[in-house]
Amino acid sequence: MDSWTLLKLTFVSFVLYVIGLYVYRMYFDPLSNIPGPKLAAASLWYEFYYDVIKKGRYTWKIWEMHDKYGPIVRINPYEVHINDPDMIDEVYPNQQKRSMKYGWAMKMFGLKTGVLATESHELHRTRRGIFAHYLSKATLLRLEPGIQSVIDKLVSRFEGLKGSGRNVNLLDVYACLTGDVIGQYAFAQTYGFLDDPDFSPYWHKLIMNVSQNGLVLKQFGWMMPMMQAMPDWLVKIIQPQMISLLEFQRGFRRQVIEAKEGIARGEKPIGQETIFYDVLTNDAVRPQEKETDHLQDEAQTIIAAGTVTTGHILAILSFYLINNPTVLERLQTELGDLMSKTGPFPKWQQIEQLPYLTAVITEGLRMGYGVSHRLQRLFPDTVLQYNGYSVPPMTPLSMTSVLLHDNPTLFPDPRTFKPERYLEQPSLRKYLIPFSRGSRQCAGMHLAYCEFYLTLAAVFAPGRFKLELFETDVSDVETKHDFMNTSPKLDSKGIRVTIN
Repeated sequence: MDSWTLLKLTFVSFVLYVIGLYVYRMYFDPLSNIPGPKLAAASLWYEFYYDVIKKGRYTWKIWEMHDKYGPIVRINPYEVHINDPDMIDEVYPNQQKRSMKYGWAMKMFGLKTGVLATESHELHRTRRGIFAHYLSKATLLRLEPGIQSVIDKLVSRFEGLKGSGRNVNLLDVYACLTGDVIGQYAFAQTYGFLDDPDFSPYWHKLIMNVSQNGLVLKQFGWMMPMMQAMPDWLVKIIQPQMISLLEFQRGFRRQVIEAKEGIARGEKPIGQETIFYDVLTNDAVRPQEKETDHLQDEAQTIIAAGTVTTGHILAILSFYLINNPTVLERLQTELGDLMSKTGPFPKWQQIEQLPYLTAVITEGLRMGYGVSHRLQRLFPDTVLQYNGYSVPPMTPLSMTSVLLHDNPTLFPDPRTFKPERYLEQPSLRKYLIPFSRGSRQCAGMHLAYCEFYLTLAAVFAPGRFKLELFETDVSDVETKHDFMNTSPKLDSKGIRVTIN
């Protein structure tokens, strides 16, 4: 057979394969009866176009699908998306119902074994249990002085900027704060981000670059191992943005190795518990959970998750407080009443009792979404019955905070900042999923809340600072791109303020 004939046979075979695959997915696949666009059901390239080419816009395309097809849609050949607030606890159940992560989607983090990327229900329980103690509210209450010391440094930096006329980007500022907090807690050392005169703008940018790269990695899972095997100069030529993720991972690997070497020398962290020292010295933790590759993944998850999402919500809350003087005045009255009894820096347990501040934080989480990307669950033992459709076991099911949090029936005028919603209807909180829900709920939720309460009380205490927006409007705050972490318009210069 000559090469030309072989080429023609190969081409014909490929065309027949594509046609056969299309026919199967349209008419014989178990999901073929679920409504949705035919192109989305036929190929992952549909999602690729909106998430990679259009830069994180598939979430809004999914919203359009629901408007057209109803509350359940097939959004790619394998996955079903539901937009019904009353289904939250079905899609994100507690430990009693076995659920798994979707391996294809988990590739976007560039992780191999960390708890975030663990698909198995049982193994996830084991791995999550290792860290549950360190991120529990009881432990955080003991470590509150360390968290407060980082916030005190932020207050000191703001004091130094007071009246200077210099503008600062709150996205950078709060990423520095949360990065230093989680660094201190994880490895017994702050990263010194808050010490940088310009608030370490590279740090927030680095994590956002890593997030955007994740949409490419999800589509091309083979890319990460290939890039890891290449020299950096070649990576910079082929996929220059990927170098950020590689350097990110190497930094965590160095920290894990340094922690192990310190333990081998008999060194102990001074002053507080630290996550990785305690894990490495805990005889109850399995040896495989102490391997460098695995702890590198866990460090990436803990540091990244503990930085940008919390910092982003703090920046959004600050914008809406500054932009809504009536809300700010009511909050400062509440804080002032508390501080008249406790002093200028009340404790977390005292601050979290404030109903209006709690409503402010809740509304910030609603409007900031937490994680904006859809989160999939697979159920190995369950057929989901919904709206007349049967979804087979091991089908990736997902929901999205953007759609739920902006539901106009539950939250009228959803893009208006209204903390009073939760004072008038406390039950609305059950429809929010900024930290996900169920057995895979974010383990760092209590740390985030601690930082929300302590930071907002410190920055917006009556008479301490007056923050004014600098060349910033709502377009710098509204989410326009879903890179797992939320992103405003790509040409935004950030949420900038001057301090008086």
